[in-house]
Amino acid sequence: MRGGLLRRHVYAGEFERTGLTGALNRYRAMDHDWKDLAGFAGAPVTQPSLFLGGALDASTTWLSDAIAAFPTTLPGLRASHILEGCGHWIQQERPEEVNRHLLDWLTSLPTV
Repeated sequence: MRGGLLRRHVYAGEFERTGLTGALNRYRAMDHDWKDLAGFAGAPVTQPSLFLGGALDASTTWLSDAIAAFPTTLPGLRASHILEGCGHWIQQERPEEVNRHLLDWLTSLPTV
């Protein structure tokens, strides 16, 4: 089996075994996030950060205004990469490229 097909088979098998409850609970909890984080509304994220997204991910389109605002909302942003030809699950679609970006970003951080 090719790598991508094997990964899809593994994920499909796990969802068949465990169901989708865990994955869906993340979305069920979103309203709690808004309440819990209300005190931070509008506050910039100043920690060193990295953004990776897929060009074929609908989120990079409907959140394009948020991505364009990164210089203000993420002043600690050190790198941002949109992976061409890649969808939402970038870590499965392009594991080597994602790992390279993560390692480059991690090694750019100052040691304490």
